[in-house]
Amino acid sequence: MSSGTNSTRTTLSGTVARLSPLALPFVFLFLGGLGLTVAQSFGWLLPGEFPGGWLEGYREALRPHLLASFGLSLSVALVSAGLSVALGSVAAYVIWKLPEGLRRGAVVYKVGLILPHAAVAFVILILWSQSGFLASLGHHLGLVETPGDFPTILFGGNGLGMVLAYTYKETPFVILLALAVLLRTDPRLVQTARMFGASEPVIFRRIILPRLRPVLNTAFIILYLYTFGAFDIPFLLGESSPGMLSIEIYNLYFNRDLVNRPTAMALLVFMLLFSVVFIVFYTRVARRLEQGERKL
Repeated sequence: MSSGTNSTRTTLSGTVARLSPLALPFVFLFLGGLGLTVAQSFGWLLPGEFPGGWLEGYREALRPHLLASFGLSLSVALVSAGLSVALGSVAAYVIWKLPEGLRRGAVVYKVGLILPHAAVAFVILILWSQSGFLASLGHHLGLVETPGDFPTILFGGNGLGMVLAYTYKETPFVILLALAVLLRTDPRLVQTARMFGASEPVIFRRIILPRLRPVLNTAFIILYLYTFGAFDIPFLLGESSPGMLSIEIYNLYFNRDLVNRPTAMALLVFMLLFSVVFIVFYTRVARRLEQGERKL
């Protein structure tokens, strides 16, 4: 027992020693950037004089306009990540049930993984804007009198365009993760359930979903936090007011006076703290729910 433990420790220390020349620069840059962000949020280490107090940036970050941006970021992240996980898990199950030949053809779902986020944003613009393809098609089919009468999907103040873009981009990611789990699942479990008269919704809920739950929880955390702090799609599809929090931070940092920099940095600190709290809270709740189901 003791020799095995010592061997494991030796192997671990050797791995850390080999990786340290590569890891240390990244750790230094991360901690340096984090330290500078926190310092500037208090008005310290700024390029010029800051007339406000050391908590002025945090007080400004709590303005109603920025709180509305925070709420918009939360809602867009929640809806898009939730839709992506739901659609991706169902699509993975459908693909898993396909015959081998058709399953290979279903690889087309990976197109969304290949496209950059900016390209996905332009696809949504081309399809859903009031001067886009669907509006023109509706006009030619007589569904709307003019393309301008097409329902306002983009830039309507509710973030729906961003939700569409993120759902299209992120659903293939969930399919990829969920399908990897299902390919290791014995299909005879489903066949046996069908023999006993179980319907497809029951099979998915009682057999498939418990096996997918760990990877779906991980995917939801990744997608939620990425969408919460992303910049590219909100820059192209986001509303001007309120904007996503990342856009507000960008505007405060680059497009205004240096006096607004502590506010931008305070918002970054808030985003970091929220991300850490969200990960801890979500993982604990998911673990408790899983333990409760096992007891049942």
